[in-house]
Amino acid sequence: MHERAESWSTHQLTEFLALVSSFADARAATRGAVEHAAEVLDAEVVAVIRGGAVDAAIGYPADALPETELVALADDPQRAHLEGLGDCRVAVVRLETDEPGHLLAARAGSEEFTREELDLLLGMARVLVMTVRMFQRQRLLERLSGLQRMIVRRAEPPDVLHAVVAGAAELVGGAIVSLRLLDPEDPAAAVLMASIGLDPEVQAQTERMPADAGLGGRAMREDRLIVSETPAAMAAPVREEGRVIGTIVVTAPRAGRRYGADDQEALLAFAEHASLALTDARMVRDALHQAFHDPLTDLPNRALFLDRLDLGLSRVQRSKSKLAVLFLDIDRFKIVNDSLGHAAGDELLREVAARLVASIRPGDTAARFGGDEFAILLEDVEGIAAVEHVALRILRALRAPFSVAGRDVFVSASIGIAMEAASAGDMIRDADLAMYRAKAEGKGCHAVFEPAMHVAVVERADLEADLQRVIERDQLVLHYQPIVALGNRAIIGVEALVRWRHPTRGLVAPEAFIPLAEETQVMAELGRWILTEGCREVAAWRGLRPLRLSVNLSAMQLHSADVLAGHVAAALAESGLPPEALVLEITETALMRDVTETISCLRALKKLGVLLAVDDFGTGYSSLDYLRRFPIDILKIDKAFVDDLGAGDATLAQAIIDLGESFDLQVIAEGVEHESQRQRLLELGCSHGQGFYFSRPMPACEFGALLSAAGAVQLPSRR
Repeated sequence: MHERAESWSTHQLTEFLALVSSFADARAATRGAVEHAAEVLDAEVVAVIRGGAVDAAIGYPADALPETELVALADDPQRAHLEGLGDCRVAVVRLETDEPGHLLAARAGSEEFTREELDLLLGMARVLVMTVRMFQRQRLLERLSGLQRMIVRRAEPPDVLHAVVAGAAELVGGAIVSLRLLDPEDPAAAVLMASIGLDPEVQAQTERMPADAGLGGRAMREDRLIVSETPAAMAAPVREEGRVIGTIVVTAPRAGRRYGADDQEALLAFAEHASLALTDARMVRDALHQAFHDPLTDLPNRALFLDRLDLGLSRVQRSKSKLAVLFLDIDRFKIVNDSLGHAAGDELLREVAARLVASIRPGDTAARFGGDEFAILLEDVEGIAAVEHVALRILRALRAPFSVAGRDVFVSASIGIAMEAASAGDMIRDADLAMYRAKAEGKGCHAVFEPAMHVAVVERADLEADLQRVIERDQLVLHYQPIVALGNRAIIGVEALVRWRHPTRGLVAPEAFIPLAEETQVMAELGRWILTEGCREVAAWRGLRPLRLSVNLSAMQLHSADVLAGHVAAALAESGLPPEALVLEITETALMRDVTETISCLRALKKLGVLLAVDDFGTGYSSLDYLRRFPIDILKIDKAFVDDLGAGDATLAQAIIDLGESFDLQVIAEGVEHESQRQRLLELGCSHGQGFYFSRPMPACEFGALLSAAGAVQLPSRR
């Protein structure tokens, strides 16, 4: 009977999770949640109550909602009497949010809520909180992305500031939001630049205020976020080039509202974007006044380029984004200039400038530094691979012939790349050095700056050449890290981790060569070897113990469903390893690169009977939607969340474990390093894990010996 009840509640919670995650926003999800809860629990009234107010309810007409009574009942459910319903049975569970909240269900008559129903109500509350937070985070990212686009496109500052205020009102939840800036002519006064919710008469009276007045004045004085509980309000400073020049203030819409960590983070993000917009506007105005452009090519000149680079570096320091400088020199330009004349040389430079501009994004900057030297500033880049892709695109664009002085002229270019430096001058110097390195290596190519440039370039070339022959030279080896049952430490599987036995470098860790393998298209061959070798070795060990093998897949391997599925099928057939004993691990980022292609690939793999795991879950998209759409079997909790357990923070680990239980997925914790973490994971409901606490990755011979030893079904206890 208990098992049937538990099965019922699990089924209902799964349906509830699928329902609330299918809505487009948090408000609709909350409304759908109360309707579904009322139906499942056979309750006449269900309500979500937060901050002393009813967010959503079912059981009463909108104009006859006994809000005060419901709020009081949530605080004291023993009263058990509701208008229109009379004496009733009431169940209340807390909503674990920054702002105090409850999920309440009331049923007419004397029939008590069963333990299974109460557990289900608690599960619904957890799912609802997690879903609402996810929607809020998504909306925040969408708003901030829109603001970034406005800043990159250099929208007018008043438009950006109004968008900032509107976003804060929507996502932080403020009845009144105002943004004030110091008057440049009178810094003792703050001027209202944008607002929402202010009465027109009050707005007119407070258009100018003393700069040090109120919560906003304190935020400017102390240059930090200020939070007030009575009344509930927040204020964050707004800066220009690092100097505080204003503030954004949010006031709560109702009594009892409390601004938590998520709200504070959101307000700081909006204040930061207002700061970026103001800083950018000032720099653009200065550049326009100076009108620093090259008269020949109409590109920005050196002075304007350095201004924009300085601005970009200040953004990097605040937002941790990345930028790059490309320094370009035309190969053999002097020959063209000397043979065809200076007019032809000028014509060639204009054509080169046009192709450079066509090869970069609208928000990037191409400048002429003088002679045949150009510089390019790339902002908000993902990493060096993306920058090198731009360099290759430029080189391809310059290969086509130029029509100069009535004849075709062929030129190439050498490009140097710099990504990190203390100042704009240092960055230009580094890119210039890298450009000369590219010329020394044959021209018509690019080079990336490194402190020990000559040594680094030679070493990379040697490593790439060695990597091309790593398999034929039999230099790869697999190490295995046990995956254990947390309760009794029994080994239930292993994760295969590749190492490179280099003849001169020793044992090379995967992070040192896997990225290079992906760049040089060697990854597909490496991935196939890992699959084949891992299946062969684990199949042999299964005579000692029925192990499961986990193998990581790269994003590149997911690009071709048929090829990958063929490799997996061949590895299983050659080794005799049962398909259900193979777990293929994919990171969230790789899963979401191309959802349609990924679903096709995963379905092809599932047809083989293998298991699929999401690696490092919680660090990427963590979307409920993709858990419903993708045929996933296992979630692996990222080590960062396991580390949080040592600091007493189990929120995210618990959420992932609950999510896995809701979707009937196995959950494995990664990076377990202490006994306290093992114990806490067991308390939270996680039954499996791996990490240095149990065992470091070990060569196949050591792991085989461990399995062969008498009584080696368990790893030893460590204290």
